[in-house]
Amino acid sequence: MSPIQAIKDWYVSLDNELQSDIAYMFVSLTLGDRQLAPAAAVRRLLQWFDVRSEGTEHEDALAAVTFRASFEYIFAERFTGAGWIFPEQTFKDVIREAAEGKEASKIATSAFRLLRSLPDRRTKWKEAGENWNALVNSTINDDALRQWTQDQFLASDYGPAQD
Repeated sequence: MSPIQAIKDWYVSLDNELQSDIAYMFVSLTLGDRQLAPAAAVRRLLQWFDVRSEGTEHEDALAAVTFRASFEYIFAERFTGAGWIFPEQTFKDVIREAAEGKEASKIATSAFRLLRSLPDRRTKWKEAGENWNALVNSTINDDALRQWTQDQFLASDYGPAQD
């Protein structure tokens, strides 16, 4: 299985909420498509996986590196309890400011909903992180990507001549 297909398989195994979060951030920040709604971002990311898996072995491996680096930069802190301290405090601050009649009251309802769902989201992200780390350690670390790329090249028409 190609590295980008392995990442796609991991991605589609996730809860829909996590898929939306990942797709929206990846598509917005890495691919620069900032105008997409979350559902459209999921479709765009799935399309990106498919297009990259149809390329050469090097394109596939480099897409895996791109996704891995972007994903870890954006989301790795969510794999730990400490990574949730800032969002939790932010939600509490928004709710407090809304109670005091400040501007934040417009988003207080969303902040309250997000704060209430934090324990469940932490659990989902912890599990996703464990599965992600297993994928990285087995299939998409630098050594595994180099080996896969070399194996694909050697098996191709461009590899060493067969006697």
